[in-house]
Amino acid sequence: MSGARLAILTGAAGHIGRATVEKFAATGWSLVITDVSAAVDEIASTAAGKHGTTVIGVQADIAAEEGVMEVTAAAEGTGVPVTFLGLIAGINHEAAPVDQIDMNVWDRVLSINLRANVLMMKHCVPLLRKSGGGAIATTSSWWGRAAHPYFSAYCASKAGVIALTQSAAGELAPHIRVNSVAPGNVGTPMHYDALEVEARERRIPVAEMQEIEWAKIPLGRPAEPAEIAAAFHFLASPESSYLTGAVLDVNGGCGFY
Repeated sequence: MSGARLAILTGAAGHIGRATVEKFAATGWSLVITDVSAAVDEIASTAAGKHGTTVIGVQADIAAEEGVMEVTAAAEGTGVPVTFLGLIAGINHEAAPVDQIDMNVWDRVLSINLRANVLMMKHCVPLLRKSGGGAIATTSSWWGRAAHPYFSAYCASKAGVIALTQSAAGELAPHIRVNSVAPGNVGTPMHYDALEVEARERRIPVAEMQEIEWAKIPLGRPAEPAEIAAAFHFLASPESSYLTGAVLDVNGGCGFY
């Protein structure tokens, strides 16, 4: 088992999650991956077969403490030291002005995007300490830095993730580093769905809405999921050994001009 290392990755059935599973498995990491979707088992089996490493899928709701405990039990059962926790799971919501938002939607978004991160840290930090330390990376967002109309719950949850990341970084240093990946637009169905619903709210064509959003990106396009996965892999590696409390903007240059 010498040199073995295990990462726990949430949101593994999403597009960024799948890309991150692929990136870590391809570089020899053992993995425990989780998602509320049953697809997580097939993703785990495929990655293990392709790369010859241990990949265990756990279908669980990590916004509930019982679900998180299933994930940590699976990690402990491998006998491999846990040295990275990648918190990728997250959801967006239908566009709605703040005076019309459904509070059930608000609660669900905050539960999955923020509460689940707290629960995962609470139960996984002891595993990282047992391994002698390691790293945690959350998923915030460009919209957590600069809020966006009609998506108040999502933006508030991601701003909360940034604050949580910085608080945890101060608490867990020097042996556990805590950073965040803040994507901008990523070419996933979540992004294209958001463009559609916002175009409806503004009563403009979707193509025009896409042009408006992509014109804000100096690189002129949304990210590929693999480009976000590479940021998580960097934050798990010794190459990021002097980073903690940082928010790594992977957004094509948004916000610097």
